[in-house]
Amino acid sequence: MSHSHDDRLLPQMYLLEQPVARAALATTDIVDRIATGVADLEIAPGARIALGIGSRGIDQIVLVTRTIVAALRARGAQVFAFPAMGSHGGATGPGQLKVLASLGITDETLGCEIRSSMETRIVARIAVDHTDLPIHLDAHAAAADGVIVVNRIKPHTHFRGPTESGLTKMLVIGAGKHEQALAMHAHGVTGLRDLVPVSAQALVDTGRVLAGVALIEDGEHRLSHVEVIPAGQIRTREPDLLRQARSLMPRLPVDDIDLLVVDRIGKDISGTGMDTNVVGRVRALDFAGFERPRIRVVYARGLTHATAGNAIGVGLADLVHQRLVEAIDPVSTAVNAMTGGSPQTAAVPITATSDAEALSHFDRYLRGARPTSEVRLIRCRDTLSLQRLLVSRAVAEVAPADSTCTPVDLRWTADQDFGSVRGYD
Repeated sequence: MSHSHDDRLLPQMYLLEQPVARAALATTDIVDRIATGVADLEIAPGARIALGIGSRGIDQIVLVTRTIVAALRARGAQVFAFPAMGSHGGATGPGQLKVLASLGITDETLGCEIRSSMETRIVARIAVDHTDLPIHLDAHAAAADGVIVVNRIKPHTHFRGPTESGLTKMLVIGAGKHEQALAMHAHGVTGLRDLVPVSAQALVDTGRVLAGVALIEDGEHRLSHVEVIPAGQIRTREPDLLRQARSLMPRLPVDDIDLLVVDRIGKDISGTGMDTNVVGRVRALDFAGFERPRIRVVYARGLTHATAGNAIGVGLADLVHQRLVEAIDPVSTAVNAMTGGSPQTAAVPITATSDAEALSHFDRYLRGARPTSEVRLIRCRDTLSLQRLLVSRAVAEVAPADSTCTPVDLRWTADQDFGSVRGYD
């Protein structure tokens, strides 16, 4: 990679392609699995079913949710959807509708009404530290005859446990709206790991939950598993699905990195903007991060459109591009970060007006004693897109043997931002 202004800034770069798990389902398989699973559920004729949908950018989410609605209606059910996303969307009903719309989910695309508000009902309680912790449920969902939530199963961004990010979490923190998210996050990482499963089971025990639809994506962010799980089986089935999801997750090719450049962050990429399982940093009040990888400097370049200005995770970076800062919605970002007990993830780092300026900061102040030729630099589109990376020679030389590396010449555009690279963009 060359730089016409100062060749010291960047070592020779390569396009690295690393193999990732490929197991994408065909559209017909997705539809058939949902139809079969819904057909096996016990649904009374005319039952009012509330379908909870989250804020993640899940592959084929419109097809999945639309198919669930159609399958329920085929059983004679009356169906409506509701946002099951805790405090996202600025913790407002209209804001959460906007998040769903950014994912392509509307009344028209679903084929049913979406009812969005932040009002909840207390439907159960659990004992915590000699007191009762109320279990909240979206008020619209609480008035229904049954609740179904649909979510991707994946490792959580803050902790390790038998169930992490998936149906169990969505039943509690998602469907419980801002009230429940605040209550759970108040107990920190331990609360998320230990209290959420207990709370989800208490909710299931009320008889209000009909089922969960579990989704798993492969290493290319393609839907690879769809399973309709009756409510009583979620607690025992989800740990197996989490292990499956973890085995499919792509990772960075090395653990020790001097500079990681992330082209975009957003809620549709990860609940923390960039996946902490990939970058290793967490920065919650009671948990700094995972053991690996170890990254000296992270530079984030922009926000996704679907994140609607929510820049949670910006504080996981050390440097950011001005365009990212200009796209931030400070209200939704602050609410999300504070609710999650991780205000540092909303803190805006040192801002650069161009890639050249950001790399100059790294080279002059943050690189350390390592010679430029030995700098381990990786650039990715986002933390979901790790099949094709731009890496420095120092990374290419130690990359796994099943990876392929091709030299590239990454030139600057007139405003000194990265130009396009064939095979990467």
